[in-house]
Amino acid sequence: MKASALSINKVEFVHINVEANSNFQGEKSPELHQLDFDFDGITFKRRMSLQYDKDKSDDPRSFLFGLNIILSRDDDDVANPLLPYNVDVKAVAYMRYNADKLTGMERFRAIRATGYSVLYGAIREMVSNLTARGPNGMWSFPAADFNLAAHEEAQRDEARRQEHLQQQTKIIEKKSPRRVKKVKPDA
Repeated sequence: MKASALSINKVEFVHINVEANSNFQGEKSPELHQLDFDFDGITFKRRMSLQYDKDKSDDPRSFLFGLNIILSRDDDDVANPLLPYNVDVKAVAYMRYNADKLTGMERFRAIRATGYSVLYGAIREMVSNLTARGPNGMWSFPAADFNLAAHEEAQRDEARRQEHLQQQTKIIEKKSPRRVKKVKPDA
């Protein structure tokens, strides 16, 4: 086995709120002993963040990726189905890239794709564990594909990184002393 160039050093849950909806009247799957819930029409609200040391923008290696998943019914929208639980969970992953193979946008894409996969899986597991003993039964989120989001967000990450590097270059150029060439008088 070869160690991966991208390591997950730690995953933390920084916010967990799973609240049972007492008005929910759903069906349970007899074979699985869990909710038989169709997620059609349900919008998963997703907030994410990606941080790294801006002083090391030329070659960022350490990253903090955060993902917040929110599912709650908009009371003003009666067309949305009643949810068995209102969910608001935020987790963060501390990640480190230890190779030179991926740079720029590709590195950001790898960080985001991995972060989404690891954190969504952890949030999905946490919600299943918490709801397993809930009054409405265990609720398992569906699988999700974040590849397109990771790619699009990585392009923006790289554009921001390049902009930051250009600003740093301009600051350095302004600070560096300019030498004045002395002209010898004609003799």
